[in-house]
Amino acid sequence: MAARTIRDFQVGADITPVVDAWAQANHYGFRGLSPDGTRNYQRGNGLLTGAMPFSFRQAGSSVHIEAWIHANLMARISALFLIPTDMGVDSGGVRGIIPRTVARDSVNKLLAQLGQPPIA
Repeated sequence: MAARTIRDFQVGADITPVVDAWAQANHYGFRGLSPDGTRNYQRGNGLLTGAMPFSFRQAGSSVHIEAWIHANLMARISALFLIPTDMGVDSGGVRGIIPRTVARDSVNKLLAQLGQPPIA
């Protein structure tokens, strides 16, 4: 399983307002802007389930998004290190199934709003 789920696609307008509205509706807090223009969001703090980071960068009509689950050290210890530090939100396997499902469902809502195919 990949450490991050990545999607690249083209759009016709700035999607920042759409992403910000989606983030608020799906409990993703804005975590800042990277020097390269990547906007970073996160759902949860990783105490009960893995933190669910999400990022996107738009350059003209090109959009790059990444979604993943981040397991902290305590979660990894309790799972006998069978859970990786970062894992994508794609379906498949039993590791981190609950946070992956929650994150995937949330990101799929955004992808639907943007007219993109869902993450399977």
